[in-house]
Amino acid sequence: MNGLAQSKSFNLHMEQRIISSNFQEKNVDELSFEEMAFVHLSTRSSNYHVKNAVLRSTLSFVYQNIQHSLNYEYSKQLVPYLSLCAILDQLGICYNRKDKAEPKFENGIKRCLVYFGEFDEDDEIINTLYALRNGLLHNISLTSVDKFKDNHYIFRYNQKIEDVYQKAEEKWDGNYETLDGNRDKHETHINVDKFKDLVYRCIERASELNQNSQLELRLSGGVRQLFFDYIRSIPK
Repeated sequence: MNGLAQSKSFNLHMEQRIISSNFQEKNVDELSFEEMAFVHLSTRSSNYHVKNAVLRSTLSFVYQNIQHSLNYEYSKQLVPYLSLCAILDQLGICYNRKDKAEPKFENGIKRCLVYFGEFDEDDEIINTLYALRNGLLHNISLTSVDKFKDNHYIFRYNQKIEDVYQKAEEKWDGNYETLDGNRDKHETHINVDKFKDLVYRCIERASELNQNSQLELRLSGGVRQLFFDYIRSIPK
């Protein structure tokens, strides 16, 4: 498996070119794209202050909810997976990279895994996590049946595996009769802790690219859409 999970070149200690203390001298509509993206990609639980408002991104709330839900037996069975998929989707929808060719995908999760997870477009993790998201989001299911392609999955949570996912011993054909007495060998295992680490690295990678002016906005509504869709603002 390729990607940031295997990368030794990823540097968390990038030079801070965008500094939040400078925001206090500006109104919301005076923030540049890079400054707004800085707020959006922040995972800290405290607010950012500008002259006329207090700002915090929805991403930071989801990040905190993931941390909280993983500490409790009932919530860690579902909530973290849904939230982690939502973060991947949001990053892939919002941003392009200036230094990397656009991926062939339109889907946000797949785009994010190529852009910020830095996986090859044909890496199996892309279809696996996309299928997990589809099963959970569409009908809160641990199965995902693709009507148009032979990409069928049945998932199982497993924190003992060493990577984000473990491939099924035998590919499932989407026929439920084949699961009778043989479910185990068709199961794709998912480790929520490894999945969480991957998603957090994607956020960090996007933040690093923003600091280096290598991120560009993909939203048709521009910075205004980024603000209204993904940032909570409380007027001062």
